[in-house]
Amino acid sequence: MSRRVAREELFKIVFESELNEVKIDETLESYLLRDDTKLNTNEREFIEKYSKGMSLNDEKVVETLKNNITGWSLERVGNVEKALLKIATYEVLFEDVPAEIVVNEVVELAKKYGDEKSHEFINGVLAKIVAEKNN
Repeated sequence: MSRRVAREELFKIVFESELNEVKIDETLESYLLRDDTKLNTNEREFIEKYSKGMSLNDEKVVETLKNNITGWSLERVGNVEKALLKIATYEVLFEDVPAEIVVNEVVELAKKYGDEKSHEFINGVLAKIVAEKNN
């Protein structure tokens, strides 16, 4: 697996936590215990680091999203989109990864898992967050 695949696995964890309305840490624990989880050391470290970081910074991530979603409330956003936006927002704000890579990979995941226009919505919200961070 690559970082891209690890990001997709992280999406599944965050999506599941959104769906079940539990903390990411709880979902991560059960995910890592599943028989079908096959991660190498780097992928596992990536997922654990990002899950912990997202849990620690959830308030800032949610606040940033609420401030950058126009015409919608975060509560009305679908679970797929919300999970992808949370991952990308966390990564843009707190990790040292070029924003273009983050946005591109999350948009690709939105095309795979979201509705027909999910990727456009996500791209628009993330463009605002990236612009805000760079100012």
